[in-house]
Amino acid sequence: MHALVALALIALLVSPAALVRRRNVRDVFSVVDEVERLAAAAPLWPSFDPRRIPVEIYDGQTTILFRHPNPPKEFISLSSRQGVWAFPGRHETVTANAPVKLNDVWTATAMFTPDNKLSLRERAGLIVHEMFHVFQKERHPDWRGDELELFIYPFEDSEGLQLRRLESEALRRAADGNGAAGDAACWTASSLELRRERFARMPAGSAAYERGTELNEGLAEYVEARAVGERKSGLPAAEFAAEEIRRRSYLTGRALALLLDRFSPRWKEQLEAGGKQSLDELLAASLPQARRHCELPAAVRERESRRAQGEVAQLFARRESAKHDYLSLPGWTVVLIADGDSPLWPQGFDPLNVQRIGGAEVLHTRFLKLGNDAGAIEMLGRASLTEGAGRHPLFNGVRRLTVAGLNAEPSVEESAGKLKLSAENLKAEFRAAAVTRSGRTLTVQLTRPTK
Repeated sequence: MHALVALALIALLVSPAALVRRRNVRDVFSVVDEVERLAAAAPLWPSFDPRRIPVEIYDGQTTILFRHPNPPKEFISLSSRQGVWAFPGRHETVTANAPVKLNDVWTATAMFTPDNKLSLRERAGLIVHEMFHVFQKERHPDWRGDELELFIYPFEDSEGLQLRRLESEALRRAADGNGAAGDAACWTASSLELRRERFARMPAGSAAYERGTELNEGLAEYVEARAVGERKSGLPAAEFAAEEIRRRSYLTGRALALLLDRFSPRWKEQLEAGGKQSLDELLAASLPQARRHCELPAAVRERESRRAQGEVAQLFARRESAKHDYLSLPGWTVVLIADGDSPLWPQGFDPLNVQRIGGAEVLHTRFLKLGNDAGAIEMLGRASLTEGAGRHPLFNGVRRLTVAGLNAEPSVEESAGKLKLSAENLKAEFRAAAVTRSGRTLTVQLTRPTK
């Protein structure tokens, strides 16, 4: 493999020496140099040093690996830069800006294609963000929100959405205001009170999701902002769309951290000392006891109430439209119905590429694999619609799966009590299954297999 990669580099006229001279690669070196400069300028977090963390960057043509203790064999060492390796093209481990395990070592990864518009400092900040995620993976693996909670998060609660918007406004005034400390404490207390009222309306798992995501993404956002010299929360005046709770948590976490800097200077050491405590709980404990009360104007409350009601109505309409549009796709459709006592269980799915339709239904837009003792079905690069068998749309099992928009009639093979079904980006195999056809719809009815 090593020889093949070297030949590939030569074939592309990218020998190790020539590679270093190429502009894209020079830009990557500049970004990593900027990361090291930012890390040397001031401590960003206790025990966190970006200069010690491996990073893998795809520049649109080549994957460059820095500071890795055990590079995969397919990487070529660049003799002109100690501790730097290259791979022609995009290495399979670089799929997004995210931490990955590379040869069993947590590594920050990033993608900087030629059309990237970020400045040198912004790109360096992004690398620091992903490096902090590596730090979290190694030292604080419980600093995260359970993404599965998004399937049952109460996005449909208009009163909860109104409280969220008011909370965000108070938090923004606290973190970004230029007034006296008393003003910041007043608005901080107001935001925390609104949060307590909002969390009281929600399932415990939904509140835990927000707090975990603030620890994970919010603190990474905070460290990135410190690295590039940004001292504002970044919370937009318009807040976020009803279902953008994950993206909101990036910036509420950053805002809470900025306020902790103000009211509890040693909060980071306290958090590092152990024990999972949420940022809002730390902040509540740090506020001065004597403070005046801040209240958002009645006009703001009324505006956010009307806005939230309208957005929730639009949310229901969008979900219904998405379901209708999907089921109306031209072509063939496969409907898989599980036996009542043997639902299908998720064996793989992409939690960032799903859309809740409401109730027990979920539209999966990229990848899904379901199975039970009788067999399994998998879709990759294809949308599918599931209907849950219980309260949770996926994790109490799935009773019905619909795959619409197939360009050609699926292939069906039945032999020795087994059914194999295949189509573009779809494959399935089950025992104890019966197929019926109606027009361009194939219905597969699963029955409980006998042992």
